[in-house]
Amino acid sequence: DQVYLQLRQGVVQEPALDPLVAHAKTVPLVVQLLSPNIHLHSASIIYKKPQDPATTAPDRGWHRDIGIAEDLGHQGLPRIGIKVCYCLTDFSAPVSGMTLLAIGSHINGTPLGIRAGEVDPPEATEIRVRAGDAVFFENRVFHSAAPNLSDRVSKVIIYGYAYRWMKTDQYLDPPDPPVLQRAGSDIDFQLLGGYYNVDESPQALIDWAQEHGVNPGPVQWTAEI
Repeated sequence: DQVYLQLRQGVVQEPALDPLVAHAKTVPLVVQLLSPNIHLHSASIIYKKPQDPATTAPDRGWHRDIGIAEDLGHQGLPRIGIKVCYCLTDFSAPVSGMTLLAIGSHINGTPLGIRAGEVDPPEATEIRVRAGDAVFFENRVFHSAAPNLSDRVSKVIIYGYAYRWMKTDQYLDPPDPPVLQRAGSDIDFQLLGGYYNVDESPQALIDWAQEHGVNPGPVQWTAEI
């Protein structure tokens, strides 16, 4: 019996989830943390069935997202992606299936330190949140799946955003024409991959950022010395 189910294919094709693409309370924060030059990089729905504490052995898979550490190492990693985890069920009780985070590990330039005989680092934190809450975490934060020892199925939807010059999840590439046609705004169109050419200006979110005074502006290539 499968305990952990992660669905990626078909998430953005589901019309009921359209409001999450450019959610007004979350995506503006992502834009300010990254820049207007972003798109939807991944989307997934995760269900975890209840597990029996007596037969569930401690098991972890601590890692950083997007995989750039495999190519660049841990030292000096940049922040290039942010995930927004929407909680569909309560995670207010301990060990109820919420992802474990290693607090402060985004600035850790070494492998994650775990004491001999243990499965979690000292800085591991289990976030307590409720249905309707959203949790943000970036690609440099070490995190791990955790068991669900509650009495009900835990459910989350995760939308990951990254710079447009980064390849998206295979289920978002290329952009789905019917999904783009259903985009409710220019911002939705951009986030869903409408500006497929990375050299095309991400005008939708640039306009938004300028309107709200958070546009970082152009990078100066040369300077008089």
